[in-house]
Amino acid sequence: SLKEGRVQVIHFFLSSPQYAVFLSAVFMTELIAGISGFVFRHEIKGTFLTTYSEAVMRYDGRDDRSLAVDGVQRRLQCCGVYNYTSWFSSVYFPVGGVPSSCCVSYSDCSSADLKNTTLLIGMSLACCLSRFINANQYEMV
Repeated sequence: SLKEGRVQVIHFFLSSPQYAVFLSAVFMTELIAGISGFVFRHEIKGTFLTTYSEAVMRYDGRDDRSLAVDGVQRRLQCCGVYNYTSWFSSVYFPVGGVPSSCCVSYSDCSSADLKNTTLLIGMSLACCLSRFINANQYEMV
């Protein structure tokens, strides 16, 4: 009887108009967020580049901003804003050079790192799709 009661509650919730309104609200929120992201993509990119450039210039290796820069560089396997030369004008470079988060250690790489090939293939295809979209996009009027 407990199972029947639970099924009745689920059936009532799924068949109620409130559920349809809730799903519609979630869909509209996602649609608005996607459209806003597309419309403001240039501003978002510019803001990110400005903020990240500032973080690289003020990098000291100890504060939260520096830890965030290290995390981005390790996660994306990149160095600096555009490349390693971004570090030449930072306050950290004369003292510490390029941070260790820029370095990739090949000594501890193994075939186990490639166990999820589906993810790697998906990422590669996503990059190709992104490049294709950027190359063929039309400016909005």
